[in-house]
Amino acid sequence: MTASLSASQRKRYILTAIIGNVVEYYDLVIYSYFSAFIARTFFPADLRFSQIALALATFGLSLLARPVGAYVLGGYADRKGRLPGLTVCMALMATGSALIAFCPGYAVLGSFAPGLIVLGRLMQGFSLGGEFGVATSFLIEQSPHQEAKRASWQAIGQILASLCACSVVLTLGGLLSEQAYAAYGFRIAAVLGSCGGLVGLALRASLGPREVAPQAVVVPKPVSMERYTGLRIMLVMGMVSLGSGITYLGFYMPHFAQSVFHVSPRQTYWAAFATYAGQLLLTPVRWRLAEYFDRTKRIYPMLCSCAGLVLLPALMAGWMPWTPVMVMLCPLLLNVLGLFYFASLDGYMGLLFGKAHRGRGLSVGYSLGVATFGGLAPLVNGAIIQFSGYQSAPLYYVMFTACLAALAVRLGVSFLKERESA
Repeated sequence: MTASLSASQRKRYILTAIIGNVVEYYDLVIYSYFSAFIARTFFPADLRFSQIALALATFGLSLLARPVGAYVLGGYADRKGRLPGLTVCMALMATGSALIAFCPGYAVLGSFAPGLIVLGRLMQGFSLGGEFGVATSFLIEQSPHQEAKRASWQAIGQILASLCACSVVLTLGGLLSEQAYAAYGFRIAAVLGSCGGLVGLALRASLGPREVAPQAVVVPKPVSMERYTGLRIMLVMGMVSLGSGITYLGFYMPHFAQSVFHVSPRQTYWAAFATYAGQLLLTPVRWRLAEYFDRTKRIYPMLCSCAGLVLLPALMAGWMPWTPVMVMLCPLLLNVLGLFYFASLDGYMGLLFGKAHRGRGLSVGYSLGVATFGGLAPLVNGAIIQFSGYQSAPLYYVMFTACLAALAVRLGVSFLKERESA
């Protein structure tokens, strides 16, 4: 953001950019927590596949829709500007959330109910495909010489969203009876997410193009894709793989604690709350690391973090006792160590692309990375656990993605220097 902007304008721009990511992660966490109840409500019980499998398959379909949305919406933002792209993303996201929140169950609509839920998830996935890349481009282009620090608000928004979702789950669990929680607890949570989407839509629609600094407006040009765009996209995929690995681990560990140590679901929710709150408390450290990257463009903290995320999971899997406390603290420990990697990541990825292709390139790379490494995580880890009996398989998956991320970060330096010298 330019120096002429006031503090209130900066806050408004940041909120405009990250609110879509907040709604995205809120919906993600809510869907994961309520997947069993969503399955019972919208899917028939007499099919060959289980209700929960169908609900999770619907969740997976949204991942497949992301790359399509990334290509379409990212390209739209490159041609028409960041704000129009962000507004379209938010409108689609809010519509999909509302469809899930208010859709009648299978007992009322029959086979139309799962069809509408699939449509809602596809709309969310399509919109989310363009959300991250366009919003990050907006932050970067409004923040010369502070790209990584401003882009780090994307990660902060994700943490806030996860914390809010966990708080909503805990609050509903305390206020509602077991029957009410199972019947419509997820609807209340989804309505809150839909309301957040409407607020985001109003905020983005109210921010006129004249209020945006010139850096954020992309003039449509009949230009070809810049050199090696495909390689840049592949590097972004590798960089986001680590986040997918750690995110899946965070979803797996509560299940592991419940199935092996018989920990109550409410205790796992509190553990998740502690994980998100602990990360939020380290926000000043995140900003310091991002500022260091903005000044120096050095990647040593990121590479050291990747090395630590290879060693620490190895220690946890091989030597440390698998107690309930260790299982539930594991995601927090890995996220704290990963802070040195993730603090600068969003800004780093955005700077790999030129402005004319940043919206589409960043969106496609991010979406393909999440769809590939996040979508395959349950299948890969489930297969390893099934055939080997190693319940710690997700830790090895984190180690693999840490190696891949380190390689991608190192290879991206040449493109970063190219952008700096342009």
